[in-house]
Amino acid sequence: MVINLQSMQRSIGNPARLLRTVRHLRADQLVNRVIRRLKNLPASGAPAPPRRAAKAAWQNCPGRRASMLSPTLFFFVGERAALDSAADWNAAGRTKLWLYNLHYFDDLRAADAASRLQWHHDLMERWLNENPPRTGNGWEPYPLSLRVVNWIAWALAGNDPGPRLLHSVAVQVRTLSSTLEFHLLGNHLLANAKALIFAGCFFQDRRPINGCGPVSICSMPN
Repeated sequence: MVINLQSMQRSIGNPARLLRTVRHLRADQLVNRVIRRLKNLPASGAPAPPRRAAKAAWQNCPGRRASMLSPTLFFFVGERAALDSAADWNAAGRTKLWLYNLHYFDDLRAADAASRLQWHHDLMERWLNENPPRTGNGWEPYPLSLRVVNWIAWALAGNDPGPRLLHSVAVQVRTLSSTLEFHLLGNHLLANAKALIFAGCFFQDRRPINGCGPVSICSMPN
């Protein structure tokens, strides 16, 4: 058997830095990292459960600044850039944080969001068309979690999501429930839990919509 040392080095990275990182991780974090490497479950395409009847319309908190400057122009983390093509959702020239913000859809709950309703409709349609399941930055658990909350809040505010978007929300939550970020804990796992709670309150099915049993967050840090 021929061992490719360069390939091994690329996979491992800096051994000293890896050891410094691993020594601070808990056992359950290490186990979760291994499981995430081995597990690649396809997202369930089953229909979305029916929605619960809302008792009141969602009210956004004031003060969130708009980040959508035009149908294709955005301002995040001090940088303005355009979403001109499908490739721009994962543009190599943008920072990871900028791209994450693009996938959050925070503008749905920003100041004067109602005046940008058509922009929002068109952007969500673009996301559905240009971000296939389990592909790209938008399907990583953290941006997925924030987007699910924003999309559900947008629907609860009285907007019509339509069956295609509701189906996508269900697929995203099923994907999230199989990729919870126990290896990171902290704000990432909190965001995961918040998205699952929103989904559980939004859809009628009292079970987790992936059918895998209750989700535990007992591994949250003290």
